[in-house]
Amino acid sequence: MQSSTNSYEKLISILEKEFDLLSGLVELLQKEKDVIAGTDLTALDNYIREKELLIAKIRVCEEARERELKYLGLSNKKLSVIAAESGPEHKDRLALIASKFKSITHSIAELNKLNGLLIDKSLFYIKSSRRFLETFGVKPVGKVSVEV
Repeated sequence: MQSSTNSYEKLISILEKEFDLLSGLVELLQKEKDVIAGTDLTALDNYIREKELLIAKIRVCEEARERELKYLGLSNKKLSVIAAESGPEHKDRLALIASKFKSITHSIAELNKLNGLLIDKSLFYIKSSRRFLETFGVKPVGKVSVEV
């Protein structure tokens, strides 16, 4: 059985790795607007694959974090509460990580909101263009991407 100190160290290591992955997600989301606005379907496909891979890695970290929290008897507690309840040797590091997570999740939410608006605007433009062409009897043919 691992000691409580080792479990907190393992938890901190997992959280730091998860934060690094989330930072990578922020970078991808910042690039997303260019990909959304562009017409390069290959770039869009590559971006989607990269984003899915990163999200899968984040999920693995989340599962490892949950296992450590369960071991420590801290399941379903906020990171700030965990920091406050931890010993003095871990309190400051966990509090800093909690603050960083709060900031990065806010950034991710804002970027997702902005990118969602860009997607909505692009879809509106496509639908408007299609209706315009149809008024002249032109039947646009949609290009469907099929993954193999």
